Amino acid sequence: MARVKLRAARLTQIAVPLRAPLATAHGRIHTREGVLLELEAHGGARGFGEALPLAGFDLESPTHARAALADAARQLVGSEIDSADAGLGAAARDLARAPAARAALDAALRDLEAREIGTSLAASLGANARARVPTALLLGAEHADGAAAEARRAVAAGFRVLKLKLGTNAFDADRARVAAVREAIGNEVALRVDANGAWSEATAAAHLEALASLDVELVEQPLASEALEALARLRRASPVPLAADESVRDVASAERVLRFEAADVLVVKPAAVGGLGSALSIARRAREAQVEVLVTTFLDTAIGRAGALHLAAALPPGRHAAGLATGSLLADDLAPGPVPKSGAIALPSDNGLGFSPDPAALTRLTRGETLEVCA
Repeated sequence: MARVKLRAARLTQIAVPLRAPLATAHGRIHTREGVLLELEAHGGARGFGEALPLAGFDLESPTHARAALADAARQLVGSEIDSADAGLGAAARDLARAPAARAALDAALRDLEAREIGTSLAASLGANARARVPTALLLGAEHADGAAAEARRAVAAGFRVLKLKLGTNAFDADRARVAAVREAIGNEVALRVDANGAWSEATAAAHLEALASLDVELVEQPLASEALEALARLRRASPVPLAADESVRDVASAERVLRFEAADVLVVKPAAVGGLGSALSIARRAREAQVEVLVTTFLDTAIGRAGALHLAAALPPGRHAAGLATGSLLADDLAPGPVPKSGAIALPSDNGLGFSPDPAALTRLTRGETLEVCA
């Protein structure tokens, strides 16, 4: 990257409603709140990132994220930056306890960097980026009949991997929902579940046996995030592959999961681990340990989902589809894409992320005043 001088940074508070509340073991999600970050170089190029912290992942609050990004912007605007990593290093102190904010700055810097050199974000992250990334679809319906109907629509739209959240009800109700979806989609479509750490080791063992009988391909985070010894024991006896999700919060926590041999798969969310750079480091360590990495998102806007899409495209393909098709759960969005088609998402053709926020959508979703830091 040629040295770039930042002319301005803009921090816009946003609130994005969901079409319907999404039940998880951490609670119901009604709205995604946080900050859209825009960086502008003196030459006019712009880069975007977002910080929308979500409960249950040891992230900062949206207010803390905004304050951390404001401090980082004051540190960086007016200075010359020769790489995204250098920019993150300069702002490291401001972002030390704000992983969602760090992820937003990381994405915005890398988006700006890719646009400056005239390439896609994926190509800047990995030399052999894929053009399309297969993805699972998260089903939002809470009851068996609704989940089955939603699953049939998803399969008709071309999805070959579906996902359900568990742990919000008694397991009998959860099992009935999984069984209803399996009956609706047959045996040719993969089905995974996410317990968000809701189970104990003793109950998880019994639940896994039941889920194996329903041909579940993967169970994400069956136990609490810190219970790595228990997760390792559970994995050794499990009839279903297990994935660590909330347990993967940064490079150090990912290394602990690998050291304990506690998971068959690491779920990596760029917004949870401090950004795309940290996610790449985790992927490298997992590859050395011969553990698969599965890139997913929170309920991000199109900006956050696009960053995760480019990351997934830059990594070698694994056995399990990425988890990027959550846009349909939002009632509104910052931009129209990226949109799944036939169970996969194509990378945008333009440089960087491939698109920018739609101005009209940003106006609709803005809450409060935009903070602008200028050189």
